[in-house]
Amino acid sequence: MPYDDRSPRTEPAGTARRIHAAMIAFAAGDALGVPWEGRPPASIDPAEVVRLPAPDRGWPRGSTSDDTAQMVLVARCLADTDGRPVSMDFLTRLAAAAPGVRGLGPTTRRALAHFHATGELPAPSAGDLPTNGAAMRIAPVGWAVPPHLPERRRRLCGALSAATHRAPAAVAAACVIAAMASAAAEGAGVDAADLPDVAAAEARWAAEHHGPMDAVADAARGRWSPPSEGVSLDAVETAAAVVHVICEAPDLAAALPYAVSLGGDADTVAALVGGVLGARDPEGITRLGWLGLVDLGEYPGLGDLAARLAALRGATAAGP
Repeated sequence: MPYDDRSPRTEPAGTARRIHAAMIAFAAGDALGVPWEGRPPASIDPAEVVRLPAPDRGWPRGSTSDDTAQMVLVARCLADTDGRPVSMDFLTRLAAAAPGVRGLGPTTRRALAHFHATGELPAPSAGDLPTNGAAMRIAPVGWAVPPHLPERRRRLCGALSAATHRAPAAVAAACVIAAMASAAAEGAGVDAADLPDVAAAEARWAAEHHGPMDAVADAARGRWSPPSEGVSLDAVETAAAVVHVICEAPDLAAALPYAVSLGGDADTVAALVGGVLGARDPEGITRLGWLGLVDLGEYPGLGDLAARLAALRGATAAGP
């Protein structure tokens, strides 16, 4: 039966559990990919991936990166603003946290430099790079907004993307990721096989409003192949890679190592896969035998934060 996004299904306690599992799976995917970030697939040993070797860059073993740091910042921003953040709410939080965040990407660093120099958001420019930093952090929007309110979800994607990323393709990719996260958090009746359809539908909408999303549509149909050099920072390519992994390996325990094996921006792809599949199947995190190696100490209170997002989702669903 095709996925139906017309009405909410989950109770708040079940939703909180799903969101909490999604946060943990997101961080787990991030940490799993960090040691392999930037490498081509041919240089990644699948047997070594789940051993979580220490990253070459001198970070501690099991470290997460800016992917998890920014995801948690978005989640807290949503919760603290009653689900109504503006771009500057997120950018000011990111600027304050940035000195302690590992691995910030090039577009985000430029936006922060502009903010420190001017106190302003980055202005749209024809030269804006469609990198994946907005999509990387956007899953909490999907967790906090049910699928039957797509315009609210898309407005939040636009506001939270614009803090650092103004390229249309960057916003489009964020919309695709948030749509899948929103569907996954519904629970009953949502199968992993539904999620590529959700991505394809959102890609069609995004193509009309932001620009071409052919790679995502192709991935949803099983017609996309990962680049031989690894997944780049391109936002649409990243979203396509996430959809591809979910199609090929819908079980969380298999999906995360497979995401890393695609190479390139391995931590981001694996984190996003975790954020989607962890919400759909919260029991999946119990099958990650290596999860104890992931350092979650930087992010206390994820359970409480998940409960706040679940309450926000419930209030949003019940509202006008």
